[in-house]
Amino acid sequence: MTIPRTLQVRVAAKINLFLRVLGRRSDGFHELESVFQSVSIFDTLLIEPAAHALQLQCSAPGVPVDETNLVLRAARALQSLPHAPPDAGAKIELRKQIPVGAGLGGGSADAAAALVGLAYLWEMNPSPEQLAVLAAALGSDVPFFLRGGACLVRGRGEVLQRLPVPAPWWLVVVKPPFSVATPAAYAAWRPAPPDAPALDEFLHAWGEADLQRVAACLRNDLEAGVVARYPAIAAARARLLDARAVGTRMTGSGSAVFGVTGSEAEARRIASVIPADIGQTFVARFLTAEEARPRVQKEKE
Repeated sequence: MTIPRTLQVRVAAKINLFLRVLGRRSDGFHELESVFQSVSIFDTLLIEPAAHALQLQCSAPGVPVDETNLVLRAARALQSLPHAPPDAGAKIELRKQIPVGAGLGGGSADAAAALVGLAYLWEMNPSPEQLAVLAAALGSDVPFFLRGGACLVRGRGEVLQRLPVPAPWWLVVVKPPFSVATPAAYAAWRPAPPDAPALDEFLHAWGEADLQRVAACLRNDLEAGVVARYPAIAAARARLLDARAVGTRMTGSGSAVFGVTGSEAEARRIASVIPADIGQTFVARFLTAEEARPRVQKEKE
């Protein structure tokens, strides 16, 4: 096939609607039960061919462009496969909309986009199973971003079960003016109270597409520990509730929080009354797998 001059790959953020931490595993990771949902906040990779060399640039502050970035680590993983072309290289521009250090999965999403885009550029055509293995080695959340949509996630994040997306629900995401490091969030984890919502309750409400009951079953076991250090997260949630979000929760390891609602108009109304000093505000909707998973979407000569 003829590879165009520039490939564009877009990938969506995620929120954790449900996050139960069962405890630390022998490998140092934590055993999880979680429900991931893709939402319409996107990062974009622009990829151009370049012989041998790998180059990454990103204008977003605080995003490294060295070998610590998961985009370059994904590229190296592909280059290590036996059928990689000997001159495999690329010039990559990362355009970020997904906030950094927010619990929205931006780094993992970018890695998934790099796997898909560079495999296309280098005409490698790996199987979905091969990509999933590479993704799991890069990070616990990366396999989800190859799928998108809604998934029940177990293990350390690598065991995925597809869930239907019950409705085109909307949400307001607020990213406070600080980030939370994932290791710090897990270090501050404390066991949830015994009356915390159970996964079965959540899944039943999800299957019934009952937004009120889903909102009542939102759970994040990392939130209490993070809020103890960053009370502004609780303040952002309170603002969303005051604005009549149906339910709110911190996503992932934070610092972003979200408020769910049933319509775009209501989400935009809620966003309009969140003061700017509370944080950066996004209006987004739940995405299906078809809408969310990374693909080469636009080609430019």
